[in-house]
Amino acid sequence: MNNHLKLGVLTGMLFSASLSADWYEATGQAMIEQGNTEAARQAAIDDAVKRAALFAGASLSSTQQMLNGVLQAEQLGVSSNSEIKQLQLLSESRSGNVISVTVRVDIEPQLSGCIGNTYRKPLLLGQVQLHARQDAIYGQLFELGKDATTQLERHLRDYSPTALVTTYTQSITPQQLVYPDTDRLFSEGHRYVLSAAINDLSLGQTTSRFWQQDQKERFFAIEITLYDLFEQSLLHQQEYRTSASWPYKRKNTPLSHSRAFWQMPYGQKIDQVLQAVAEDVQQQLQCEPLLSTVIQVKNNQITLALGKMHGLQQGDELQLFQLQRNPGSPQVKRLLQSPVKLQVTGLNERHASAVSTEQQLLQHIQPGDVVSVRKSTGY
Repeated sequence: MNNHLKLGVLTGMLFSASLSADWYEATGQAMIEQGNTEAARQAAIDDAVKRAALFAGASLSSTQQMLNGVLQAEQLGVSSNSEIKQLQLLSESRSGNVISVTVRVDIEPQLSGCIGNTYRKPLLLGQVQLHARQDAIYGQLFELGKDATTQLERHLRDYSPTALVTTYTQSITPQQLVYPDTDRLFSEGHRYVLSAAINDLSLGQTTSRFWQQDQKERFFAIEITLYDLFEQSLLHQQEYRTSASWPYKRKNTPLSHSRAFWQMPYGQKIDQVLQAVAEDVQQQLQCEPLLSTVIQVKNNQITLALGKMHGLQQGDELQLFQLQRNPGSPQVKRLLQSPVKLQVTGLNERHASAVSTEQQLLQHIQPGDVVSVRKSTGY
């Protein structure tokens, strides 16, 4: 089986469908650049297939090709034990210079792979900070941090289906993520925190093209940090860089909240970077176990801060870990795996109840103990 399947050639691939394959429907979009409708149509199909593959649990290779954090080009690929068997183009529409397509993709499930990718892990997204405020004077981009947060949230919902995103109205710095705040956030149902800061919006040299003498190269850099609240550790940190032309002689350029800004070459490049961030978050989280604290123990039944919105289903099995803290350093914790096996017996959107599968008594379980929905024998 081909473990690295280029999405750009999927439209020409028709394999015999597997009996165990599943159909996924998704919509993708792309902008028409320099009148090249066919290239935009292919890009929209690639986008739709990518979304379908992500929701099917396939692992994406690095889709936005980066070199030392600098966006070079887009190279789409699915790298997993899943196989895309068949592709159907259901519809196509055009609005202005944007093409939208809807596809159905026949994907054979993974024969092996991580277990955690069927669940959605709680991710708290802080407001993107704008550190490069002096550079923001060009184009009056002082609200770019807030507007980039909105764009990033959209991309996380589209390209990181394993993340259950909650936005925070303020910025979150890595320096703020210390005990006991990390424990408080985890007990409130959060597992990961994504913070970001825009560090560069500067202008470069005037373009060398004589018909674009009013254009300068403009840079963009954003540093993201993905933090694990339970482990109290950095899971992923990277700076992403890109650049595009900017009409520096124009007195009025679109503001960052407008669609016109995100359709400019500069806005498009920023949007591609934010999409790459979302896809990297998917890569980091898809195989992580889903964890929750025990919030109540009553009548030999425990209640968890997890529910249908996290992907739990009736009958899911849970592994219990009892939590011990160092009396002198409460931020240091130790997990002891319990022999008690639990099974989900009740569900709503945000909470689940579970009982012992062997009718064992649960008096020793305390609120604050941890369960993992990763169906494995160890943590």
